[in-house]
Amino acid sequence: MAKSNTGAGRRLRYWLAGGACLLTLATVVRHALFLAVEEDAFEPKPAGAADALTPDRLGVASRQFAFASGARMLRASCVLARGGDAPAVLIYHGDEENLSDWASAQALLYHNGVSSCVFDYSGYGASGGKPGVVNLHEDGLAAYGQFLAMTPRASRRYVMGFSLGSGVLLDVISALRPAPAGLVIAAGFTSAREAAVVTGRVPAWMARLLPEPWDNEAQLRKSVLPLLLVHSRADEVIPFAYAERLERAAGGPSQLVALPALPHDAAIEPQRQGAEGVRPFFFAYGRHERRPRRDYASSGRLAPTVLKPAST
Repeated sequence: MAKSNTGAGRRLRYWLAGGACLLTLATVVRHALFLAVEEDAFEPKPAGAADALTPDRLGVASRQFAFASGARMLRASCVLARGGDAPAVLIYHGDEENLSDWASAQALLYHNGVSSCVFDYSGYGASGGKPGVVNLHEDGLAAYGQFLAMTPRASRRYVMGFSLGSGVLLDVISALRPAPAGLVIAAGFTSAREAAVVTGRVPAWMARLLPEPWDNEAQLRKSVLPLLLVHSRADEVIPFAYAERLERAAGGPSQLVALPALPHDAAIEPQRQGAEGVRPFFFAYGRHERRPRRDYASSGRLAPTVLKPAST
């Protein structure tokens, strides 16, 4: 009897050892697959020519500067509105973009009394390093520190994530101190895996095998910050249905502004920013369809504001 128990115990140990080996192998393979996908997930836009567009070339003074994120140096652009106590927004931009793409938006915000800062992630524009989930997490935190330093007298500070930036921002939102007055998610996605599938980067079956680096729905469930979601029904990159899901997930006061017929990149297209139907992707959009949650209006912290076109 004792011999039988010994044999059974030995077999159990073999099974447990084999199971542990398979689990370890699966973990290694999953991580390797993630690294391979991550390598191609980002499309950083390099810096342009020396005369690349800046707010200064549009008649608005800006500060172009570098700051540290880990061992890397990142580039940023800040525009301070008249009066040091103006509200301010930090922009986490999208993929295939750099500072120059946001120069006209910064000028528009300035003319509407809003200070703004935007920065290039690792590997984007003239920023050093390579893009990756870990690096962008560090970048998002470091940029917020610079934003605080640049806007010491701001009456309110907001953060905005546009497209790719929605994942970068929400990945760090719970660590931002002091917390911003509210956040804006424009053309955002629900999760990195779903975004990878809908943009054709990976097939659906492969996405299920990958870890989830950015779960925007989960992050919003935990957040109590006032939230403004802005998304076009005609977005050809990220489906409008994703914005509806993000609104349902919001743990705090929220509002979804649905735009009727704008492309994904309308926020950085100067010819659209002053159009009659567009009130850029920051705090409000004039007469466009609104779907407020019952507690949004009473929050009093992220009140909608109609933005006027910049004067030329």
